[in-house]
Amino acid sequence: MLKVTTKEAQSSLTFVLEGRLCRPWTVEAERGWTKLVSSAGNKKLLLDLAGVTFVDGDGEALLASMMESGTKVRARGVQVSHLVTQVQKRMQRKSRRFSRSTPRPRRDPGVP
Repeated sequence: MLKVTTKEAQSSLTFVLEGRLCRPWTVEAERGWTKLVSSAGNKKLLLDLAGVTFVDGDGEALLASMMESGTKVRARGVQVSHLVTQVQKRMQRKSRRFSRSTPRPRRDPGVP
């Protein structure tokens, strides 16, 4: 089971997940996240995973998509903290790979 709540502060919105982030609950979590993002305006988005006890592949994919926008994440526990770190590393490798694949302008060999 997964409990999804939101907390609103003056300058931020926090999306709180508690329990098991796995199928079939990832669908509901994604729906709630999408709704929160669309209503956030200029507010900073925070993702609180302190109460998450388990994450499967679907949950990991959802976390990656949530974190792509630069959302700050709060995690507790060895397993979930490690997972967040691994997702962040994958995202960094992915962004470096794309930046290296961007064609660079060719220089004329006769121009210093």
